[in-house]
Amino acid sequence: MSNKRKLWQIFGPVICAFILLFVVFIIPWNRKVSDGVLFKASVSQSQNVFKGENIKRAAFEKEYVPFYGSSELSRMDPLHPSVLAYKYHRSYQPFLLGGPGSQSLTHFMNLQETKKQLAGKKAVFIISPQWFVKEGQDPAAFGMYFSQLQAIDWILSAKDSVATRYAAKRLLKMPSATSSESTKAALKDLADGKKISNWQRSWLQMRQRTLSNQDDFFTTFDMKNNIPKLQSGAHKLPGTYAYDNLRQFANNQGAQGTTNNSFNISNNFFKKRLLKNGLKGLKDSQKNFDYTRSPEFGDFELVLNEFAQEHVNVLFVIPPVNSKWAKYTGLSEKMYQRSVNKIKAQLLTQGFTHVADLSKDGDKEYFMEDTIHLGWNGWLTMDKYVQSFMKLKNTPINYQLNNYYFSEAWAKKPDAKISKSVEEKAAEINRMQNLMNQQGLQGTVTEVKNNKVRVSYATGWANKKKNLVNTEKTSYLIDSVQKAMTATMVMRQVEKGNLKLTDKLAKFYPNIDQANRITIQQLLEMTSGLTTPNKAPLGSPKFENDQAGIEYDIDHLISFKDNLYGKRYYSSINYVLLSGILEKVTHQSYESLFNETFVKKLKLENTAFIWNKKSKLQKVHLAQSYRYANKNKTSEVPITLNLNELHGELGAGSVVMSTSDLYKTEKAITDGTLLSKNSMKILFRGKAPAYYGGGFYNNPAGFRAANGAGVGYHAFVRISNNGKNAVIIQTNHPIKSFKQTKVQMDKLISELIK
Repeated sequence: MSNKRKLWQIFGPVICAFILLFVVFIIPWNRKVSDGVLFKASVSQSQNVFKGENIKRAAFEKEYVPFYGSSELSRMDPLHPSVLAYKYHRSYQPFLLGGPGSQSLTHFMNLQETKKQLAGKKAVFIISPQWFVKEGQDPAAFGMYFSQLQAIDWILSAKDSVATRYAAKRLLKMPSATSSESTKAALKDLADGKKISNWQRSWLQMRQRTLSNQDDFFTTFDMKNNIPKLQSGAHKLPGTYAYDNLRQFANNQGAQGTTNNSFNISNNFFKKRLLKNGLKGLKDSQKNFDYTRSPEFGDFELVLNEFAQEHVNVLFVIPPVNSKWAKYTGLSEKMYQRSVNKIKAQLLTQGFTHVADLSKDGDKEYFMEDTIHLGWNGWLTMDKYVQSFMKLKNTPINYQLNNYYFSEAWAKKPDAKISKSVEEKAAEINRMQNLMNQQGLQGTVTEVKNNKVRVSYATGWANKKKNLVNTEKTSYLIDSVQKAMTATMVMRQVEKGNLKLTDKLAKFYPNIDQANRITIQQLLEMTSGLTTPNKAPLGSPKFENDQAGIEYDIDHLISFKDNLYGKRYYSSINYVLLSGILEKVTHQSYESLFNETFVKKLKLENTAFIWNKKSKLQKVHLAQSYRYANKNKTSEVPITLNLNELHGELGAGSVVMSTSDLYKTEKAITDGTLLSKNSMKILFRGKAPAYYGGGFYNNPAGFRAANGAGVGYHAFVRISNNGKNAVIIQTNHPIKSFKQTKVQMDKLISELIK
């Protein structure tokens, strides 16, 4: 045998093993996860599933919705969320994430692995006041659900911030997080506000690939199979979903399962967990418990930061304790509610308004399965919230985070009163979100009551490609809503004596047919008889200047219809001509006059013209508009704007504004800031049935209305005659019904001015 052969026999297997190791653990794998494995994993609550990423990512790209929580998720009775969703073929299936000992810090680390997959989607989070103990997260329990892959995923994406420094310091207190020297060193740097070195990043990236491949291979090993338990529970349920029938079923299940004690605790739990451990010794054992002072509040803020960063729409469920058991153990109900109030304050003040507060339901019959976990009627009540929440369209939410909630002062604060205004605002936001969802509206809404902003709320992508969501500062093309501003500028020139409402159009544009019969007043009321071809873009094909565009309209588009003369007929050409007249009267451009009249005078911050430079439009946070990509309306694509055509809408639909700026402007128009009372009386006196005048539909019920639509944008304005009350909605996505939205807006303003 040759020496080469002998050497190969000795070292060949070792070399092959190293090659195989390299292929398996270093080269990236993307192993597809079957539907069967996903379903099994969704109810397994196995720690290896919780720690891994491949299965969760695959699940959240499909119909699975993460349900975060702790040990209550293990109580899989027939009314458990997973059983109900499976039995009644819901459009979603819960993916259970959590178990005994899993708390906020655990879930924060878990979220690192599914950022992309959760962006703009939904989640349900059961937040238990029992987590908020003085010591906070138990390190041993944290270690059960922690993986180095989670930590590396977070470290590689972390940027210096209050949240990052807080998280790093918390992880350094967990032995499982510091078991790797490379991870520990990186955490120390992040805790100090430093960047990790290039060498650290390269090393961690290599470890990330290795751990990710291990996850692909080993996550499904020893995965607990809870499917038989789920199917057994589903088999016991009524064939069709009916709440009253399920309520009776829950009562029957509870009655049958709680026969050996007076606490309405399940027989099995009472026998094995309470009697076995000495029931008498538990009397008054919880009278000194305190859930109001805890580092858990900072850990919870980490979770909220993560949800906010990915614009996840979250339903938070706050469970109660079994009231009979709490009375026996001496657990203070007042203390419990103070803890709940702190949790709710932390949520509501930052824009997390979907909160199912069940904390006062612990005395309801068969609501709790044991001492602290939901069961039977508790699950059924939670399901009502979940169903309502799941009906909302998946749209990214804009939240308003506050770093105060990371502070020791907040963690140790014994109570936090929730003002009535905060709760009312949250309720109004939810009501507005439901309305917007019904009409398919994605954008920004501002609601004002008695000169105070009651709601300022935003949803939907401002630019999906750039991962930007709509906010209160986002601006949109206001389209025809601009007409009221043009009318106001005309009336100001009338007040100055530079123009008369009786002036004839022929004075400015004599080449228009019948211009000697048409007055400025008729242009403002759209009773001029002038029309243009349906859907024909106004202005010259290639923009030169404003007056050249109007001359093109005169030569090619404008016609006079004698049968429409004196009657209200909607045509934007009336306001384009008024804009041209303003330029001739003031000897300055419409844009310059607009900025002087509104932007500078009212100190508008997010207003511009659609043809302004890209840098200017970015500064005012202009949203990209979208249209449906197909007839099925299953996806959207961005709209490319034609600036030549938009120049043609001079004075009739060429300005972009935020809802805040739009309200300031409309208020100034209607409250006497910009016009005298007499001018407003003349300008806004439209005739029935439309009552159109001065760019508004002047409703006899005491409010003015304006609507705009074009190139993917929609604007709806309703404002009381005195400007004190208003509802404004702007969108940059397709809507279900323009007509129905107008009807809803009329109802909203009518309620406000009652």
